[in-house]
Amino acid sequence: MPIPVRASEYSGNLSEFLNGYEYQPKLTPKLDDLEGVNFTPELVNEIVLWKVNRYVSLDDDQLHRIDALATLKPGEHRAAGSILRELLDTHGVDLAMASTFLRFRNPSVFQIIDRHAYRAIYGPEHKMQTTKALKKIEIYFAYIDDLRRLCESKHLRFETVDRVLYVFDKKKNGSLSKERVGD
Repeated sequence: MPIPVRASEYSGNLSEFLNGYEYQPKLTPKLDDLEGVNFTPELVNEIVLWKVNRYVSLDDDQLHRIDALATLKPGEHRAAGSILRELLDTHGVDLAMASTFLRFRNPSVFQIIDRHAYRAIYGPEHKMQTTKALKKIEIYFAYIDDLRRLCESKHLRFETVDRVLYVFDKKKNGSLSKERVGD
C-alpha cells in the first residue's frame, strides 16, 4: 500500500491529474455548462444522481424496448429477459433499479425487488447476493412467480404487493443491516 501523500506536499503538477478524471463522462459536461440555466426539480435530480454516481443513461432504443413491455400480460414477465439483461449491464443499474423501471412501465406484470420485499418473501437467511446478471434475472423471475402465488393465497393486488411487502418487512422485521444485497 502506498504511503499517503497530501496534495499540498506533492511536488509535481497537480493539474495533470485532471486528465484522468472520467467520472460520469456523459453527464459531467452537461452539468459543467449550466450558466444561464435555471434549476428545476429534474436538474436537481440529475445533480443528486451525479453525486451518488447513480446517473443512468439509456439510449432511445432501450427506452422504446422498455415502453414495449407495456403490452405484456400477467405471467409474461420472462419476455423481458433481454432488456432486463441490458439494464443490468448499464452503469448505475442493479436489480432493484431495473425492476423499478419495469414495475412503473407495467405494474400488472412486474414488481420491484428490493431487500425489504425479498426478505419479506424468503426470510433473512436468503440473500440475493450475486454479481452475475443471468443469476439476477433468474432470481427476479422466480420472485415474480412467488409474488403471484402470494397474491393469490393472501388476496392481494399484484400491482401494489411490492409496497405491502416493503411496509410489512420494516414493521415486522426491522431495519436492514448495512450489508448491501442486490441493490
